[in-house]
Amino acid sequence: MATVETCNRSRNGPAGTRRQRRAFTLVELLVVIGIIAILISVLLPALTGAKRKAQAVQCMSNVRQIYTAMQMFAQDNKGQLPQNYLVGQTSMSSPNDPATTVKWPGTQIDIARNLAWAQRGPLAGKVDFRDDSSYLWKYIPGEKARENVFQCPGDNGEAAFGHPHTERNCSYSLNRYMLRANQTQGALGLRLGSIMGASRKIMVYEELAPNDSWCIMGSDVDDKPSPRHGLAMRANPRPDPPNKAFLQGMGNYGFFDGHVESIITQALIPPAPPGNVRYHWPLVISDGKPPWGPTTLSPD
Repeated sequence: MATVETCNRSRNGPAGTRRQRRAFTLVELLVVIGIIAILISVLLPALTGAKRKAQAVQCMSNVRQIYTAMQMFAQDNKGQLPQNYLVGQTSMSSPNDPATTVKWPGTQIDIARNLAWAQRGPLAGKVDFRDDSSYLWKYIPGEKARENVFQCPGDNGEAAFGHPHTERNCSYSLNRYMLRANQTQGALGLRLGSIMGASRKIMVYEELAPNDSWCIMGSDVDDKPSPRHGLAMRANPRPDPPNKAFLQGMGNYGFFDGHVESIITQALIPPAPPGNVRYHWPLVISDGKPPWGPTTLSPD
């Protein structure tokens, strides 16, 4: 027994005493919770900012990949780019789909395939990413890969103006003037090498809510530059354009020479200053005065 008592004393200290575990008081718990709340309030904006920057970087990569595909298409087609398409010009453009309809005259599938990208079904803003719907797709292999490339990670799913559906699957569009009024419908588009001031003219637009590949950029309620990568990513200017959050937002834009820039939205919307019409027009040497914007502006 003595041996057992000695062991107990060596473990527990002097006889009759034991180490007491002390619990946190309510005040101490509140202090800890307050410190955690302060840390969260400090770190959350930084984490949100990091997320936004990551989304903007991925979006720039998407724009660059679209431009690269357009460039490779031109290299394989005597320098000519594919044309834009407008809402209603194509529907179910896959040749394997019995419901294929193209409103332009001529060979239906060839016309659809010569477009930059075509609409699938009756829903505006829904691009047909299937392999056989466009000649452009061979330069972006894989239907899933195309879906990822054409959707900005910061896209909040805004409804295309006048087309309030939820199936829009594209965040990007093209310069409206790539589609020429005197061009045969279904033919290939402008020659990439003919673009004047290619480093100053935008080819690929990050648009707020594209309903086709034809971006008017500010001269129509349908087409607005993206404010996704500015301070107010969730700002939607449609209820009251142009609001401050929209004008100070930023989007990513691919130029005809291949570089990509993040540009503030108010710098893109003509005709009111500081909107810069030269971002969009003229594209080729035969272009005259701008169809909108300052009447005194001379060709670039």
